[in-house]
Amino acid sequence: MTESQEQTVTPTLPSRADLATSGLTKRNQDFIWQMVQLVEGDESKATLIAEVGAKLLDGQKTGTTARQLFNTPAEALGRKANATEATPAPGYATYGFWPLLVDNAIAFFMMFSFMFGLTLLFSKASQTGSAGAAGITSLVLTSLLGGFFFAIVTMTLAPKKDGSKTPVLLKILISVGAFVLWFLAYLGFSYLPAVINPLLPGWLYLVFAVIAFIGFRFWRVKTGIQGGFLGGSTRRPQTK
Repeated sequence: MTESQEQTVTPTLPSRADLATSGLTKRNQDFIWQMVQLVEGDESKATLIAEVGAKLLDGQKTGTTARQLFNTPAEALGRKANATEATPAPGYATYGFWPLLVDNAIAFFMMFSFMFGLTLLFSKASQTGSAGAAGITSLVLTSLLGGFFFAIVTMTLAPKKDGSKTPVLLKILISVGAFVLWFLAYLGFSYLPAVINPLLPGWLYLVFAVIAFIGFRFWRVKTGIQGGFLGGSTRRPQTK
């Protein structure tokens, strides 16, 4: 009888139906279900999964989440977290001045091209005369200068190698000063004569925006840059 009773209480991998009646919250059910999928039918992991489920159930009483207890389903199984979780991502400023300049310049060119393209497509304004800030030369110069200033600001705001930090007042002055200079340059470029600053058709600016987006993605993959005002890395994490 004892052996029979032990066999009946031996945990098995739970199904979705089992989890639905387990008392776990929907989020915790999903956490356990991800663990079940990770073990790929390995019943030897059923006991461990049952223990995790019991801890999650206890944690619900105090509002403790699965992430706080185990971080990820893989780590709850004792597996090594993937590289992006195990190793903190390097700071944006650590990639150096020139890579950041290129990164920001491409991003600005992409955004301005998209903005001007849409504006020109739906605008009935004539393309004769001064092109203003939407001229192709003005657009390129504004993007390059924006990349230059934002790279400077990024390097200034980042902590030094010795751990020291730039004074707050200096950070504010540099940030505001860089933005003001960039904005004044943006206004100045709009006065370039049309002969060297032609206004192109709206659809062509949208084509430039698409090309810039592809270039931006390629640049992120090539350099591994993460962060910045357009978000994280384009590299996929590798599971180990």
